[in-house]
Amino acid sequence: MGPVIARRASLFAASAAVLAGAAAAQTNGGAMAELKPIMDKYAAALRAGDVGTLVGLYGATGVFMREEMKAVVGHDALRATYSEVFATLKVDLQFTVREAEVSDDIAWLRSVSKGTVKVLKSGIETRQGYNQLVVFRREDGAWKIRAYLYGSNRADPGQTPT
Repeated sequence: MGPVIARRASLFAASAAVLAGAAAAQTNGGAMAELKPIMDKYAAALRAGDVGTLVGLYGATGVFMREEMKAVVGHDALRATYSEVFATLKVDLQFTVREAEVSDDIAWLRSVSKGTVKVLKSGIETRQGYNQLVVFRREDGAWKIRAYLYGSNRADPGQTPT
């Protein structure tokens, strides 16, 4: 087999594998139905300052990451971090899931949130907006957060949003 034919065969095989994987994945409609209720529960617990519910949404090795902060891994670290957040802030965010995909025991969603964050010590409340990427793993038949990543979707002064 010549190099051109071998390259074409490799490209064809790679394309077929990608298409087969995409056909097996459940996107948006069905994935939304499975994952959106978890984000609704997350948002309600965030507004209520309910550390126990938030930590319970994560798997045992769940990871929480945000900009300018080390990754938080595992239930004990998650509990401490969320407790610290609620000791200093009152968070009231509404989430909108933009897209989601499920493939076997792994899923992900992309969402945006907007609302207010109040600094408890000063009483200062600001409007905030965030982008989220959440990866889920099915554990014992239930979806659990494997990794939750978020960052501000607001441009710093002088920057143009992308």
